[in-house]
Amino acid sequence: MLKARVRGILNRHSRTLRAREGEQFPSHPITALVMPELHDPSTGRLDAGRIAEFLGIPLSAFSKFADMSVAGLHKSPASVSLQELLIPIARSTTILSQLLGRREAVRTWMNSPHPDLGGRTPISVIQEGKARAVSQLLESALAGQPS
Repeated sequence: MLKARVRGILNRHSRTLRAREGEQFPSHPITALVMPELHDPSTGRLDAGRIAEFLGIPLSAFSKFADMSVAGLHKSPASVSLQELLIPIARSTTILSQLLGRREAVRTWMNSPHPDLGGRTPISVIQEGKARAVSQLLESALAGQPS
């Protein structure tokens, strides 16, 4: 049932995107896996600063679980050493953007208590260094697997 619901949301969202004038939408499924605005344009790597800005949280929130100082994060937000930590956050953000469309809706979902996260907000779980739990929750929902 959840799988059918998610598919319905994706289909409606896809139709909405196609109906908007002048907006680009992925023409191939592989392009749906990437949100260029989360990446450093010069290196192509995920950028902690861009992700933090997209989610509306301070970059310093990443320093708590990234084992990097705030100054280090500001100096090298697309550091190679950060990539493994940023992947599940970027994946969650991408899934939510595809499902919900607007940045504001993504932020709202991230800041709303979720029963499958023990009533905690997804953003607080991410800030605890458990971003993979949020991305797995979303991946399971897309796959139609109960949590």
